[in-house]
Amino acid sequence: MGEKKLHIGTSTVEDVTFVKLSGVVDEDNALDRATRRITAPTVVIDLAEVQRINSCGVRDWVNWLGELDELGKQVILTRLSPCIVTQLNLVNNFIGRARVRSFFAPYYCPGCDVEALCLLQVSDFAGQSTPTAPRPADPRSPSVRCQKSPPKSPCELGFDDLEESYFAFLPRALAQGKEAGFDAGIEGLSPTLRARIERLDKVAGDASTPVSGSYSPLTSTSISIAQSPAALVPERADAVPAAGGRNATYVALTALAMALVGLIAYVVFVAGRG
Repeated sequence: MGEKKLHIGTSTVEDVTFVKLSGVVDEDNALDRATRRITAPTVVIDLAEVQRINSCGVRDWVNWLGELDELGKQVILTRLSPCIVTQLNLVNNFIGRARVRSFFAPYYCPGCDVEALCLLQVSDFAGQSTPTAPRPADPRSPSVRCQKSPPKSPCELGFDDLEESYFAFLPRALAQGKEAGFDAGIEGLSPTLRARIERLDKVAGDASTPVSGSYSPLTSTSISIAQSPAALVPERADAVPAAGGRNATYVALTALAMALVGLIAYVVFVAGRG
């Protein structure tokens, strides 16, 4: 039997169960079996390391959130990876009655040729009729900075997707965040738990974290990678989902072009012999 593609870590502290999903959510997921490990009334789900979710995974995810809602759980989704944001924009009931606190967004610095996924807070978009991506030095999001730029002279790091489509979920997410009783439930937690939830919405260091990987702007596709089950309990806030490299795209396109040239040459050769 092969290594599991989705790993689910849980940790319950007082009135909160912290859940961390890592890997690929597909037809082989075990979301339903994780329900019995969620014993607290408030559930915080860290989605930073979800690399891909297919149609079967979407179906099971929606059903799972519905089951948690029927059990009276208040679900908070934090650090959504780009593939989760894509599904949130495509599927109306993708998060049910859950609340989204934060999500990763793709950025690119042309001067340094650096790609990064920057962590943004949903609450920072409140009051915007048309959500716009924070820019470097924007007080809304200090994480939007090129790691290679000097602190006093930030690079022109730019949003690397279509704002209208990528941020389409925000009005709905903001509305659900105002739902009566939700914020009161969070405020009712102990200071230690509130601080722990806040730490999840931070990336280590004072800059965005560029990482190599599989995110492709405008497509939000990714590579299926089975991950190790180590370090699943969501104590660390420095892990970020994979941001795609343009070099990988060039390599793939070059390989495709070479394959097409080879195919054309073969067809010409066969036709010549005939």
